[in-house]
Amino acid sequence: MSFFLGIFPPRDAIENINKVKEGVTSVFDGFEIPVRWSLPNTYHLTLIHFGESYPFYKRLTLKYKLKNISLKGFIIRFNTVKLGISRRYKELIYLDLLEGGDDMRKLLLELRSVLNVKNEGNFLPHLTLGRVSKELTDQEYANICRDLTVVSKNLNIKDIRFRVNGLELVKSEEGEYQVLISFSDFSSTSS
Repeated sequence: MSFFLGIFPPRDAIENINKVKEGVTSVFDGFEIPVRWSLPNTYHLTLIHFGESYPFYKRLTLKYKLKNISLKGFIIRFNTVKLGISRRYKELIYLDLLEGGDDMRKLLLELRSVLNVKNEGNFLPHLTLGRVSKELTDQEYANICRDLTVVSKNLNIKDIRFRVNGLELVKSEEGEYQVLISFSDFSSTSS
């Protein structure tokens, strides 16, 4: 079980993200690389991960503190499919952002300040498509990255965009998501 504060795309964006996922599966199938693909109903961008437990009193505090800040809406637009968010974490298959990454960072900094959450290190805004289920050799990793670049160019990823107008506190348990609190009163002003 884990708890996080995240951004969930609307239905039309989810459908287009799923088409991208389907478009890149052939890259991994071609190399016979097993992947645990994310389900469309779990597509999201995580802002803050709260850990394995998040007691009720903290949820009430979160709700109260977020009611008293002015959150601004912004646009998320995806760029391309990538593999490996860092050298140590090569198994993540994700969409990086062309637009909205700076807005997410600003929002994260504001949320950390208001919620008194410590900095957990580097923050790379992304949407997870799946995770490779085996350790990749350097050669496999290089080949997959090269092929993802080629395949991504034909998938119209940069056309996938949506306005962020809210956040959700989610409880994740065995792949099932339960929205505990929705914060959807963002102003429509772009930051």
